[in-house]
Amino acid sequence: MDSRWRTVLSVAPYVVLGLLAGFAVLTEARQPERLLPTLALCAAYGLWVLVLRTLPFRWRDRPAVIAVFLAGAIVLNLLLVLREGTFGFLAVATFSFAYSLAAWPWELIPVAGTAVVAGIAQSSGFRADPAGIAGTAAVILLNVVVMCGLSFGLHRAELTMHRTAVQDERARLAREIHDTLAQGFTGIITQLQAAEQAADDGARRRHTDAALTLARDGLAEARRSVQALRPAALEQTSLADALSGVARSWSTRTGIATTVTAAGDARGLPTETEVALLRMAQEALANVEKHAAATRVTLALRVGPATASLEVRDDGRGFDAVDRLRGAADGSGGYGLIAMRERLEAAAGALMVDSRPGRGTVVRAEVPA
Repeated sequence: MDSRWRTVLSVAPYVVLGLLAGFAVLTEARQPERLLPTLALCAAYGLWVLVLRTLPFRWRDRPAVIAVFLAGAIVLNLLLVLREGTFGFLAVATFSFAYSLAAWPWELIPVAGTAVVAGIAQSSGFRADPAGIAGTAAVILLNVVVMCGLSFGLHRAELTMHRTAVQDERARLAREIHDTLAQGFTGIITQLQAAEQAADDGARRRHTDAALTLARDGLAEARRSVQALRPAALEQTSLADALSGVARSWSTRTGIATTVTAAGDARGLPTETEVALLRMAQEALANVEKHAAATRVTLALRVGPATASLEVRDDGRGFDAVDRLRGAADGSGGYGLIAMRERLEAAAGALMVDSRPGRGTVVRAEVPA
């Protein structure tokens, strides 16, 4: 439960009860024989909530205790309503307990009970004749239907939110697996193949060491991805420095020259934005390594008042950007562009790709700063 909602549940019953008790004092001050029982019931309701919900007893969240608490709260609320119809407003607090404490579908029982109390309060002015009794029954029935319907609607909304959260988490893990494990395995295979073809032991050892480093980095990133933590490159440094480190390591492994420039202050960027831009750079560099046959790559980070952008430019063979994006969308192409686009869209950003055969490629990410 959200901490703000928990605070409301802790304070609201006492506030509402205090206001209603004060109103009773003002309206019944000249009738102590009527006022005192009302105040006694108010005190009983307040103590009931205090002992069974507010005080941190270990047993207060047991299902049996919750059932007893809800039944007692409804009965006390009903007794107050029978004395004075204005205590129907206390049903707001009783409803909040019913909705938040009882599990579905059992919450329908206290919700319906509280709805009956509210209906009795709303019809307290009806006459005790057949028409008045019928009107009271209609009001009570309407309250039960509406409040139980609301309970059902809230339950359905919660299920929908849960399914959406599960789908988002699956998409996040898919992107993280692609950005960490898949790229790492590709680099490891490349280095091992180079080691097999090496002309001497020194070159073979260099490629083998690079493969081991990629394996260790991939394992660390996989653990962080599962735990939804910041990437290792961002844990102790800024985004600009992290990009420089990634580019430097990539350049050392591939032999392709890289240049990193940064303009503006990236220290205030949200973590999600930093991760999206860093992952975009890693994916773009992986694509250059696999497909571009480039000799130079430039990474340019620019942070302005409203937006932050990262541009990765290479002088490689290029490709037909329209066909590549269409292939990524229909599943016939690689997952890299889809992963970059989805990650940036999750950060309210956008991805732009500009490439032509023989003229290199520019991949640009732009996100709100």
